[in-house]
Amino acid sequence: MKNKTNDIECLVCNGIHFRKGYIAVKYERYHENYKINETADADLKFLLESEEEHPLKNIPEQSNLFTYICEDCGFIMNFIQEKQVESKKKERLRKQRQKMYDWTKFK
Repeated sequence: MKNKTNDIECLVCNGIHFRKGYIAVKYERYHENYKINETADADLKFLLESEEEHPLKNIPEQSNLFTYICEDCGFIMNFIQEKQVESKKKERLRKQRQKMYDWTKFK
């Protein structure tokens, strides 16, 4: 990879700058009897299909879903493990902090 601070690179453009994202689910319904809108937020669950053959053990496994958006092309990638990523802004700030301290003349 080009940069050791990122665990992944984009599958489309090979970019190395990502922003963490999340999927938000919003429910909205117009209630005709009361003439009001009902809204609610909900969680999105990602379930892995069980590989067990026994029917009593065939319970889906729940997994967290981590979403990363490529800053170069906008491609969205999802993983079930959290990855170390860095956006363009965070990389710029990190490089500024590294340049602030000049340790070459330190004795």
